[in-house]
Amino acid sequence: MDYISVPDSGGFVLIDLPDAPQAAGVVRWARKILKDGAAGLARSMTYSFAALELQVSGASAGISADAKVRDESVAAFANNLPGALGDRSVLLDAAKGVAEADLAPLRASDTRDPRYLDPDVAGMLADEGVLAAAAWAHGPLAGARVTIDGAGEPELRLARAAIAVGATVVALGNRHLADGFDEAALSTLAGSTDDATDAPPGEVVDDGLHVDADVALVGAKPNSVDHHRMEQIAAAVVVPYGRLAVTTRALAVAARADRRVLPDFVTVAGPLVAAWPAENSDTDSLRDEARSRVVSVLDGLPGGDDGLVLEACVAAEAYLSTWRDELPFGRPI
Repeated sequence: MDYISVPDSGGFVLIDLPDAPQAAGVVRWARKILKDGAAGLARSMTYSFAALELQVSGASAGISADAKVRDESVAAFANNLPGALGDRSVLLDAAKGVAEADLAPLRASDTRDPRYLDPDVAGMLADEGVLAAAAWAHGPLAGARVTIDGAGEPELRLARAAIAVGATVVALGNRHLADGFDEAALSTLAGSTDDATDAPPGEVVDDGLHVDADVALVGAKPNSVDHHRMEQIAAAVVVPYGRLAVTTRALAVAARADRRVLPDFVTVAGPLVAAWPAENSDTDSLRDEARSRVVSVLDGLPGGDDGLVLEACVAAEAYLSTWRDELPFGRPI
């Protein structure tokens, strides 16, 4: 994994497979971005690309800067990154603390389809992939009780998508509604503030993932589900909607409990179908492809005692071996 410092920005880029034709990933800003966390995200991206049989390396960038100089640091990163990379091709998405507008200087050389960079399209494809994976593991989601780890904007969008396919979302973050959230409840929850007129819907619980359910959607943050939390999850199926959501020890707990945990680098891969789509593709065809590609990867796993996450890693590595002499050291688990 190569480390590249970006001058005058407090930023860096990690390229997981330096010999790959190109690399792609995210860039984040915070007061302190840790290299280890960035390396994990880069490796997860590598395995997503491999799962979809794309010869692309994962990448991850970070900008560490105080909030007072955030704007100057992010601008310096975007302006100085091309020079730091030289002839390397690294394509970055805006993530935590970075807006798409901040990366405007990088878009002229970005080879990806503009729809990939559209947050509405990317969000829709992400949800389609996650829910297709959930249906693969559980069966049709109509009537299934679903809990979601978190109650931010991505989770509310995912909840709406789950409800649209007939699921009953019974928990969002620490809010529990036994009969399920409907659009009115989601809208109220989205607008909830300390001084809001309408109280947030549902009752407060210690952890919404502990509520009786069929499917748990997890991923509010990296390492969101550790071994302690996994012990208390009620659902038999755990589907990540965020990268690196489940720790290694949590996977061991799930295995002992006969709880199925799906590989996050597969379940979150839906948006990648829009990066370099087929000619004449439209939104509907991208939606269909996001579902089918995720399900196809899961269908190809043996489903044995090793668990789906490890099996998906082995499958991704089999593809990597077709174009690389050596595999990267360490798996995204």
